Amino acid sequence: MAQQKGRTSKADATRRQLLDAAIEVISERGYADTTVERIVEVAGVSKGVAYYHFSSKADIATCILVEGIGEIVDDFVAIAGKAPSAVEALTAMMDSFAATIFRNAGFGRILVSELWRRGREWSEPLRVLEERLLAVLRRQIERGQREGSIRGDIDAAFEAVAVVGMVLTTTLHYIREAEQRVEEGCDCAEAFAAAERSLTARICDYVHHANA
Repeated sequence: MAQQKGRTSKADATRRQLLDAAIEVISERGYADTTVERIVEVAGVSKGVAYYHFSSKADIATCILVEGIGEIVDDFVAIAGKAPSAVEALTAMMDSFAATIFRNAGFGRILVSELWRRGREWSEPLRVLEERLLAVLRRQIERGQREGSIRGDIDAAFEAVAVVGMVLTTTLHYIREAEQRVEEGCDCAEAFAAAERSLTARICDYVHHANA
């Protein structure tokens, strides 16, 4: 049993290593110009190992996007179930979403590039997850309208889409600003921490005041 668990843990680690390498390569080159050869080179494994875990480059990209969005959806659902008010739920969701992108900017860049693209292997499962994500947000906006913290004339469905787009693209903007500060000689950890603190404060302000 212990040996089996050890083999499973090693396989999971290798799979994660491949996904992380793929995120790095795809976010730099774009999906079309990415090759499995380059992914395994960055991951430091053989091509055979890659094909043991994934059937194709498209399968790798699908796992990156579907698993990544799936984790965000699960996080939103958990937050919605615990938050005592809609404003607190929305603030926590947006803060968590931004933090996820700050931890993995490469994933965020792939998400921006591929979330609304049609005709990919991952298009349909991603659409389903996107609808789940928007539904969680929409329900909290409607909850805020019932609680009186969000204007009743706001279109909740439109607001949900707008909030996701705003946080995703704004977070990537702040990440780029932090990267520029690092290029200019600032400490990397402090530059990114300052950018995340600034963005979090603005997200909280937006949720509390934009819809009042």
